[in-house]
Amino acid sequence: MARKPRAYVTALPLSALPDLQQLLAPFLGGKGPREHVVMVRVGEEGAQRLDELVEAGLFGSRSEAAAFLIGAGIQAQRELFARIASQTSEIKRLRDSLRQTALDTLSAAAAQAPPEQIEPPEPNAEQARPRSGRKRGGRTKRL
Repeated sequence: MARKPRAYVTALPLSALPDLQQLLAPFLGGKGPREHVVMVRVGEEGAQRLDELVEAGLFGSRSEAAAFLIGAGIQAQRELFARIASQTSEIKRLRDSLRQTALDTLSAAAAQAPPEQIEPPEPNAEQARPRSGRKRGGRTKRL
């Protein structure tokens, strides 16, 4: 379904509205410029909601509106993210421990194993035949 063109209200960038910027700052990822680019695809409803925030003049772009919504979602789910961070830390600790156990075990096994004796391969029939300096098939041409 084709989207109909919208008439956008002239929106000021968030930096032009210091009071609003101060109010929304906790949801925009702290102070300073947004440094990380995240490409996302959103559905029709998500795009409409972003457009509504821009049309209302709250944000100067969809990007600013999306950054706000991401920040607000993180703030609203702070407890969930704390649990995730704790469990992720535990998973990393367990992976590191497992890796070290594997390395220690493999190192100990390599130290105890007798060195392998490498035997030369047995020659096949063609390799066993002595070679002469002559080409096969007859005479060589002289210039």
